[in-house]
Amino acid sequence: MVSYLFNVLLQTIECIVCFSFYENITSLDKKYYKRLTVMFTSYLIMCFFNLAFNYNIVVNTLVMVVFHFLFSYFLYKQSIKFSVIYSVLITSLVTITELSTVNLLAIVFQTDTYEFIENTLGYVLLIVFSKSFMYIILIIIGNIINKHNSGERANLTYLLYPISLLIVLTLFTMISHDYNLSDKTKLIMSISIIIFTFSVILTCLLQQKYAKNEKELFELKSLHQQQELDKTYFDLLEHQNNELQMFVHDTKKHLANLYDLYDNANDARNYIKSLVKDIDEANQIGKTSNRLLDLIINKYDFLCNQSNISFEKNIHKSNLNFISDNDLTVIFNNLLDNAIEAAKLCNNKYISLSINQVENIMLIDLLNSCYTPPVSQKNVLLTTKKEKSIHGYGFKSITKAVKKYSGDIEWEYKSDKKEFLVSIIFTVANK
Repeated sequence: MVSYLFNVLLQTIECIVCFSFYENITSLDKKYYKRLTVMFTSYLIMCFFNLAFNYNIVVNTLVMVVFHFLFSYFLYKQSIKFSVIYSVLITSLVTITELSTVNLLAIVFQTDTYEFIENTLGYVLLIVFSKSFMYIILIIIGNIINKHNSGERANLTYLLYPISLLIVLTLFTMISHDYNLSDKTKLIMSISIIIFTFSVILTCLLQQKYAKNEKELFELKSLHQQQELDKTYFDLLEHQNNELQMFVHDTKKHLANLYDLYDNANDARNYIKSLVKDIDEANQIGKTSNRLLDLIINKYDFLCNQSNISFEKNIHKSNLNFISDNDLTVIFNNLLDNAIEAAKLCNNKYISLSINQVENIMLIDLLNSCYTPPVSQKNVLLTTKKEKSIHGYGFKSITKAVKKYSGDIEWEYKSDKKEFLVSIIFTVANK
């Protein structure tokens, strides 16, 4: 009975560890709990095989390889090639971590390798130790896979939890070895270790799930901004088309007026200058070296005109082609959305965008009027909107996109001038 319970405990912890790994390397939308239920049920079946075949190593290994292939291929939609790789990888890690842990503990505490297995508390420690090592290795492998697939920096903060668990387990192991504990104390320690282990793993799972949800929210926000950009661009084209039609309609009148001003050179020159200005205002698309940046700037130029906000552009060099279209949209849409929202509340409404490159340094400055000081915590901007659960991601999105290209972002509120300044610096390769 005790052997059966220990086997169930072993399979349960291993199931959650492997589940965390698969969830980390894939991006499936729904059925999170359904996958967990299927995997847990499968592990109970594997537990039955272990008991039925009296822990036969060959049978256990084959069963684990087959089940993990099925997990990877059917549950997580991996190719046959990667399903084979993951199934062999996890099976190998299980064997290696268990053998290395029991031998390591025996060497450190100078005891027989079977002493921990025969002792209840020792066996619990052995199980949790081996699965913690396995969890750390799978976190590292998972982050390497994600970095290879997405190009984003690996997030190794999850390692803090299992490493903390290992430290606590080490202390428990030393206590159990150095002191003659009662059976009651051993039982309490065993239960505490199990609860602590599940708490650590579940915390990692929840943090992992939260990180994925946040990433999906960023992507949805970016998609929404792209759709807004398309809609505003078409509105802008329609507006410019109407202006152009009106200009063409008035061309005959302009020519007639020029003919009347033929004898007055100064008046004729001034009239021609006003016509040139009208033409420039009707043809503003294409002022930078980046097509998408042109669209974004013209979108917000259009929106600023609608809100009576002065929008000054000082763009000397804007070769931001090293930034993907998605990230460029995230950075400038969020920056300019925030700037317009703040400027709308001011009497003196203005926004100034500056993009310039000095040698290999690309500098982006966005200055806007802002009568209300921003709310921040530890230099992190916080949303002032009521729906805090769905807002507050704008500046986070900007920061994430900037950091992706090894850039730096800083902000400053000038209380004397009632101005808000955001500065972004990129180091670009010289060509």
